[in-house]
Amino acid sequence: MATTTSSSTSSTSSGTSHRTRRQPATRSGRARGGTAITLPYVTAELHTTEVRLPELPGIPGRKELASAVDTVRGQLPSRDQALFYGGLTVAAAFSLIEWPVAAAIGIGNALIQRSVHKEISEA
Repeated sequence: MATTTSSSTSSTSSGTSHRTRRQPATRSGRARGGTAITLPYVTAELHTTEVRLPELPGIPGRKELASAVDTVRGQLPSRDQALFYGGLTVAAAFSLIEWPVAAAIGIGNALIQRSVHKEISEA
C-alpha cells in the first residue's frame, strides 16, 4: 500500500498512487525489493516477498529431490530412442502403419535394448 507524502498524491487500495506529470517517480519500491512501473499520471509499485518454508520431518529436502530426479533421468530413454518412439507414434497416428504393428515394434525394441543394457552391466 502506498503512503501519501503530499496533497497532490493519493493512494488507492490496490497499491497504485496517482500523481501529476511534474512529480518524479519514487525509487522506494526498488530499494525494498520491488519494481516501480512509471506511466503518465500513474506509478505502480510491485513488491515481492520471500517466503521460507520450514523443514518438516517426512518431507524430502533438496538432496532427496535431486536424488529422485537423477534416478528418473537414468530410467528415461536416450535422445535417439525417444526420437525413434516418437516417429513410431507419429507413423501410427497418421495410419502409415497399423497401431498393433507399431506397438509390436516398440515393445520388441524396448526388450532388445533392455537385454543389451543388462549384458553390458553384467560384463
